[in-house]
Amino acid sequence: MLQERIGKWMASYAQNGYLNGSILIARNGQVIFKEGFGMANREHKVPNTPATKFRIGSLTKAFTAMGIFQLHEEKKLNINDTLDKYISDYPNGDRISIYHCLTNTSGIPNYTSFPDFWSYTMRLPLTLTQLIDSFKVRDLEFEPGSRFGYSNSGYALLTQIIESVSGMSYSDYIREKICQPLGMYHTGCDDGVRIVSNLASGYSFFEEPIHAAYTDLSFPLGCYGLYSTTEDLFIWDQALKTSKLLSKNSTKKMFTPNHGSYACGWMISEMQGRTCINHFGDIDGYFSDFLRFVDDDVTIIFLSNMSVTPVTHLSREMAKLVFGENVSLPLPAEPIQFNKRELIVGKYSDHYDTVMLDISLKNNELYLTVPKMYGILYKFKLIPVSQDTARVTFITEMVNEQLVFRYSASGEIEHVEYTDDSSNRHLLHKAVPKIDE
Repeated sequence: MLQERIGKWMASYAQNGYLNGSILIARNGQVIFKEGFGMANREHKVPNTPATKFRIGSLTKAFTAMGIFQLHEEKKLNINDTLDKYISDYPNGDRISIYHCLTNTSGIPNYTSFPDFWSYTMRLPLTLTQLIDSFKVRDLEFEPGSRFGYSNSGYALLTQIIESVSGMSYSDYIREKICQPLGMYHTGCDDGVRIVSNLASGYSFFEEPIHAAYTDLSFPLGCYGLYSTTEDLFIWDQALKTSKLLSKNSTKKMFTPNHGSYACGWMISEMQGRTCINHFGDIDGYFSDFLRFVDDDVTIIFLSNMSVTPVTHLSREMAKLVFGENVSLPLPAEPIQFNKRELIVGKYSDHYDTVMLDISLKNNELYLTVPKMYGILYKFKLIPVSQDTARVTFITEMVNEQLVFRYSASGEIEHVEYTDDSSNRHLLHKAVPKIDE
């Protein structure tokens, strides 16, 4: 039975602490699983539930695209209009269309990719005008419409157009034109000032859960500024199958890719041999994924408040479960006695130095330091779970990773077989310490 398979999989991950957030799975328009895992607030020991609110990052772009298409249907704009019709003095505004911004084919540099953004700019308050001014002076990266290039900058411009054309703030527009008509009363724009009840705190991880880096929320808006719940997003999912907000023709256009797999605020991908309308989102401390297998009427929504949780991999594992495919379960986190800790300590890499692991010893515990998305370093405690004369196997805390160290005939570490949290396998060798001459 499907519910039993899902329950067994969820339990095996949850018992190791590998699930953090809220998960909803639906089939044929009916919710078959919804549950919260881990803590919404670790300081006050508040658990996550299906009603917990999370910042959803770039899942916001689908709402921005909906707003633009609604205004298009109301003939307040045309998606093929160029930017100069709505934003005066924007460089190359006569060459870049609204549709280019919707489909990430504008050529406008992505402001979140600027060198100082993660270390500095994201912590500063900005008005929408100031944000646009920060990237408008930069050269286009390619001819508008010629290819795909993901750009939050384009969605900042779409935010400005929604506000200019509707005469409403972006936050008010999303609430009054999309959320309220659908009964999505737990979704909105988070400005970082107003208190949002039942909003999960965002966390990262380094040896233990830590606070995520601060992000000022004055400017994400239509790029990645919304919060929601799995339950509200399921309402959104169901509404997208109807003409409640948008005509069928406009909806079809919105879900049609331009270059590659990107449509308007959504990606159209092949997963498990099926067409999937999807998008993921991340904002400091939060990671989300939304999968819509519309031909099979299957929806999977995973919102997390632990940045290192491999949400996109786990949501695809859930899809395999739903479609009856084989999935692997993590080894139980049941530690065994292991006394050769110093033997494991060191740096490990593959032949091309594309995968680098640093294993260290602290307070008689082994730790793995490894870079993840965006090159950010995370540090996980290693748990020994099995050993024999030829090898010893460790798993990590917080994420499902496995390291199998194999011994040579002389008892030294020959290599390590590293399976990361996305089930990618790597063969790594221990670096030989350099001797100073």
